[in-house]
Amino acid sequence: MKITKIEVGSEYGGVIAVGDYENKKKKYFETIYADIAEGEDPKKCLKELRDFLHNSQEGDFALLWNKTKAELLQKQTLDIKFREHQSKKWPRVSSIIGWSVNWNMPEHEIAQYGARGHLTHKMIEYYTQNEIWLELKELIEKFPELRDDAALMFRGNLGLTLEDLSYKEFFEKYWKDFEIEETEKIIFNEEHFYTGQIDAIGKFQGKKSIIDWKTGGYEMKQLAAYAKADGIESIEQLVVCPVGKNDNKSGIKKPIICDNIKAEFDKFLKDRREFRERFGI
Repeated sequence: MKITKIEVGSEYGGVIAVGDYENKKKKYFETIYADIAEGEDPKKCLKELRDFLHNSQEGDFALLWNKTKAELLQKQTLDIKFREHQSKKWPRVSSIIGWSVNWNMPEHEIAQYGARGHLTHKMIEYYTQNEIWLELKELIEKFPELRDDAALMFRGNLGLTLEDLSYKEFFEKYWKDFEIEETEKIIFNEEHFYTGQIDAIGKFQGKKSIIDWKTGGYEMKQLAAYAKADGIESIEQLVVCPVGKNDNKSGIKKPIICDNIKAEFDKFLKDRREFRERFGI
């Protein structure tokens, strides 16, 4: 008997937990047809077609699982954020490290601090590219997408402003030590499955650095995660630049430098494992 055609059907499915007593079920039913060329082994063709269908369905289910879990986490808490890339939702470094830090802070206050942070970072980014400080009104005119952040900061109950931050004083003293190459670079790490956004990459005092502008607290392991992202190479040190409110007589704080990137990255990987164990993503 000569076999000239093959028909292969495949069923694949699974259950995704979306609550304490709630599951989401998904099944895939697919059929594929193929002609066998002269001299081809039918058994080999059959196996290849089965493997193709199985891998395709398994991949589709994995994408659905990732999206479902990410959307569930975003509904449950404000602090866990993702970035969509290659049809998947990647957890952000800041969420992996800090998902439990602000659990007792009201969401509207977290949003106010976030709004001021967005405005400050854009102010600094513009300065590093043009060496000109904009007034807030000018900043919003150039970047109207920041209008909502400005409104949230000014109208919020915390009374936050940019005037009590020290970014201008910081740059007046230390700008000469920087050679900025890139700003606000989005990164990914395929192996450990995370994403982030680097404030700046460049040299500080002659050494290739991951640079972060901080208006509040900081974690060196966050910068280490950026340093180990795909496509980021030759980083010699991590540099945190305190540009927030401070009580120093000079009005500024010194940059904080770390050259033990491996040790900090190991700390981040511990957080990454705990995040995956806790949230399954």
